[in-house]
Amino acid sequence: MGRKIPGRKHRGIRDPEKQAAVRFNVIKDKINAPPSNPDDQAIPKSLHKFIELKNKVKTGVFNIKRKNKKKKSQVSNENDILLSKNEQSIGKPEKPIPVFKQLHGESDREFVKRMNRICISVTKEAEFEQKYGVDIKRNEDGEIEGVLKRPKDELELMVKKLKNDKKEKKNKRKKEKLAENGTTIPRLTKSQKRQNKLRDKKMRKQQQNADGFEKYKDNVKFGEIVHAPPSLTAPRRAEKLLNAPRPGKKSLLLNNLMQTKGEERTPLISKTKEVIRKTTSKTIDKKGKRKALPHALRRQLDKQQKEIISAYKELKSKMHKS
Repeated sequence: MGRKIPGRKHRGIRDPEKQAAVRFNVIKDKINAPPSNPDDQAIPKSLHKFIELKNKVKTGVFNIKRKNKKKKSQVSNENDILLSKNEQSIGKPEKPIPVFKQLHGESDREFVKRMNRICISVTKEAEFEQKYGVDIKRNEDGEIEGVLKRPKDELELMVKKLKNDKKEKKNKRKKEKLAENGTTIPRLTKSQKRQNKLRDKKMRKQQQNADGFEKYKDNVKFGEIVHAPPSLTAPRRAEKLLNAPRPGKKSLLLNNLMQTKGEERTPLISKTKEVIRKTTSKTIDKKGKRKALPHALRRQLDKQQKEIISAYKELKSKMHKS
């Protein structure tokens, strides 16, 4: 962390009216005031610049260059492009590069738009030639004469050959591996390969759009009649859930003592039975949180809970002593 920059300490409360009066006294002579001397006034800045420019022209420091008017025969149309003749390289011959020159009477905006159109047409032509492996032949006026097939480049052929060799080696290695395992690769036709590709694409799309409910979808045909609702079958996991232990179903010590019949118990056990019977006989709405219940009901529940806990503790102590 950097050092703490001390802030300005506000000592006392300042009167805003006094502050406004002080500010007004500073600028009162500069606003809404008549000129001190009507005969001596400041010249505007634009007029001052105009006078300076006029004096420069008179002295010859600033010369106005006028454009020479060209004859109509010298003005070319928009489609005429001045091309520079480039020397042919050792390999592929280079195309002439367009040279841009602003025409007489052509504004800067129109000139830039014309250059942009020419550049787009040149790039599109180059993309077409690269895609189909051809050369577009033009005459001196820039008009298309024909399309010639481009001669194959030795470097491109070499790169293509290296790629094919690499692919062949990979396929050969794969076939040898399958031959060792005793399996063969089935040769597929073009239509079969296309079908496999479409099937894989469809599977990928289904996996992306899957939400887990596709298997529960029913394909109902037109005019099909249903006379009863569907019969649902419980999954295998439901049996495990049904057999799982639930609250109140465990064989606990106190529960075993309560369920045994025909055997005499101590007065303490009968007392616990009475307490539990009292608690279970009353219907209490236990929905919601405990703090939402009324105070009287909460006190009653706490009392019943304490009685059951104390009775269980006494029963445990009695059994340990015996």
